[in-house]
Amino acid sequence: METELLGIPSTVLTTTPFVSQARTMSRMRGDPAYGLAIIDHPIVTLTNEELLERARTAAEQAIRHLVDR
Repeated sequence: METELLGIPSTVLTTTPFVSQARTMSRMRGDPAYGLAIIDHPIVTLTNEELLERARTAAEQAIRHLVDR
C-alpha cells in the first residue's frame, strides 16, 4: 500500500485467513476498495505445481485490480 502513496499502482497478495486484516489496513489508510489478490491458505505445504496454480490465480486478480484503477 505504501507504493500507492508514491503513485505506483499496486495490489496486495494475501491468503484467506488474512483478508480481514488486509481490508482493515486498507480502510485505515483511506482506501476501503483497495484491490486484494486473495489465494487459499496455506501455501507452505504446496507442491511446485499447486503453488504455480495459486500464483496464476493471484496474477489474474492483481492484473484486474491494477487495470481497473
